[in-house]
Amino acid sequence: MYTSYFGLEEKPFSIAPNPDYLFMGERHREALNHLTYGLGDTGGFVLLTGEVGTGKTTLSRRLMENLPENTQAAFILNPTLSSQELLATLCDELKIRYRKTGATLKTLTDKIQQKLLKNHSDDINTLLIIDEAQHLQPEVLEQLRLLTNLETNTKKLLQVILIGQPELQQLLQRRDLRQLAQRITARYHLLPLNKQEVEQYLKHRLSVAKCFRNIFDKSAVSAIHKTCKGIPRLMNLLAERSLMNAYNSNNAVVNRKIVLQAAHDALGDEFEVKPWWQNSFVKVGGLVSALGIVLVIGIWWGTYHLNGIQPEPSFASVVESNVEENPAQTSSLNNNATLVNTNTNEIAQNASADPKVVVQEKVIPEKTIANRNDNIDGENEVTALNNPLAETNVEFIDKEKPLAELQTTQQKPVKNLAPKVKKVTPNNYVVEAEEGVSDALLASFQSAIEETKQSDNSVEKVKVDNSDVLPLTQMPAWVQDGVPSLAFEMHIYASDGQGWIRVNGRDRYEGDYIARELLLNEILPQKVVLSFRGEKFTMDALTSWN
Repeated sequence: MYTSYFGLEEKPFSIAPNPDYLFMGERHREALNHLTYGLGDTGGFVLLTGEVGTGKTTLSRRLMENLPENTQAAFILNPTLSSQELLATLCDELKIRYRKTGATLKTLTDKIQQKLLKNHSDDINTLLIIDEAQHLQPEVLEQLRLLTNLETNTKKLLQVILIGQPELQQLLQRRDLRQLAQRITARYHLLPLNKQEVEQYLKHRLSVAKCFRNIFDKSAVSAIHKTCKGIPRLMNLLAERSLMNAYNSNNAVVNRKIVLQAAHDALGDEFEVKPWWQNSFVKVGGLVSALGIVLVIGIWWGTYHLNGIQPEPSFASVVESNVEENPAQTSSLNNNATLVNTNTNEIAQNASADPKVVVQEKVIPEKTIANRNDNIDGENEVTALNNPLAETNVEFIDKEKPLAELQTTQQKPVKNLAPKVKKVTPNNYVVEAEEGVSDALLASFQSAIEETKQSDNSVEKVKVDNSDVLPLTQMPAWVQDGVPSLAFEMHIYASDGQGWIRVNGRDRYEGDYIARELLLNEILPQKVVLSFRGEKFTMDALTSWN
């Protein structure tokens, strides 16, 4: 097979939970330390969860190998049992002799309690590890809790480690299991490997099989990470198939193409890594970009071409519009228009004689004309037009004055008639008088500000009077939007207030700030109490917030 082709002593990517191949990454090392903590003197329940194939069972096997000599452990792999069957299995694992026929819950419980007391007298710790614990029935979990009631003044006589999928966390949130949930002293959620850890994982597996060269190139590692999402079991399946395909095609190195073919063969179409141009996000992005380009071109064409063929309003049309609204001044306006045209012709002649003279025609937009006609009386318009060359649309530009500067001076800024609001103190605003603004409008502004301040004060009073601590999902929108992303990886509760959590890769204790304005108030058995800008809320243990 391919083992001799690549110089391997054995298959490095078997899906069997061999502890020799356990990759002790940062997350797996923390998980193992977490399980070891469960063997301490505190006792009680320890919870380890993770997605399928993340290496939980392999970690438990490594834990069994590193147990102290004074520890007697019972390992249950099939938890789909009744309460009586579970106690009988526990007796078998602890080598407790009992009568097979006619055994009852009471007799089995008495036998187990006697064994626990004997181990304690002999200075032996008793440990129970249950894998796939998400399949345990609620009544079985309750029976386990009753077994842990046997304790001394300092420790529990039975320590239980529950290992399961994320569904186990949901199971322990049942109201009838709240007593057991409160006895969980430590929680840890095992996350998949990142891209850097994937490369280290492949090298570690190959080195254990006595191969110390890089069989997987960079493109293959990237493809494996994208396909398997950092889950070790899927990575083993894909790497195994990739080595087989490389052997069949006489390739000494596994590349991206081989991995893609192996993903299709071993994992199915749903795990196949498609080329980047076939990615759905790329397709949608390309379609949106194309539509955006078409839209921009359409706007440009309409702005610079379609509008450009429309004739611009001239001064003659302005005069004509004003004359129509003021028929009594027809003769006067015509005289002024004639004067303007005469002056315009003279200026044009002078401009052709002297190249340094520039003639500029002032164009009045239609909107401006409409505003003038609405706000200015006809009598004022005729008076302005009777002033020779005062309001003409032809100007002489001085030889030494730039054209751009003259155009800038012609544009008069529009004065803002809105009243100014002066902030004196926080939540105290005073409206200042402004020219052109009536006293009634100023009074209306000030009244609106006072009503707003009163409504804000009432809202604050309601917040103060509300003493119930709600979950984050039920908090106002500004709280949910302000809280940063949170990823809880470890939850350790202690009745003396010395518990701690791991969030966003860092350890935090009660009274610590997780982020700016985000304070950790209290660590409870199943949740934590946080406060953001004075607003308290809760989050369940080992959850995430994005």
